[in-house]
Amino acid sequence: MSQTKQNAADIKEIKADIASIKDNHLSHIEADMARMDRRIEKMDMRIWAVLIMLVASTVFAIVGDKL
Repeated sequence: MSQTKQNAADIKEIKADIASIKDNHLSHIEADMARMDRRIEKMDMRIWAVLIMLVASTVFAIVGDKL
């Protein structure tokens, strides 16, 4: 086989491998992003809960002192 034909075959194989890697990694990245989205939403809810508890305890402390 001539060098040109060998190079053409190698390039074709490399292109196929690159396409496969792109497809596989993109699906994994999308799955990871979806998981991160859910984690961020959970963390956001926890932060709001802590904030509400802090505000409520401050309000109760102020109201309790005035009674």
